[in-house]
Amino acid sequence: MSNIIHQAIIDKTSIPTLRRMLDLSSFRHKLIASNVANVTTPGYTAKTIDFDSELKKALRPDGLRTTVTHPRHIPLKSSKNSPPKVENVAESESSTGINTVDIDREMADLAQNQIVYQLVAKLAGKKFKALKSAIRGRAL
Repeated sequence: MSNIIHQAIIDKTSIPTLRRMLDLSSFRHKLIASNVANVTTPGYTAKTIDFDSELKKALRPDGLRTTVTHPRHIPLKSSKNSPPKVENVAESESSTGINTVDIDREMADLAQNQIVYQLVAKLAGKKFKALKSAIRGRAL
């Protein structure tokens, strides 16, 4: 019962939103790292995600809440749990002719993604610190 109460308190903060942002940023980091690792692989097609649209999708509130009332009902899954849509970089964007990885763009994306991740992680840390202070009854 106590875990349910704790989860309800956390769900009313911005922590779930920050978690989704960290998950998306982490996923993007893996894509960028894969692209960098394959910079000289012949025929490799660079992968990317539209970070802004995926973030909007992840932050969209669930409009439809469903309850399974019978064991034979099929539960509906939230789109928040679905992985981001991975897109291939267009062939025309190839700068080397070997593949579609543009190392300069990948490094810039990696730096930007790292800044976003660090900022969101810092915000999440501050939220947890504030919750901890509230639980202990202390002012920040």
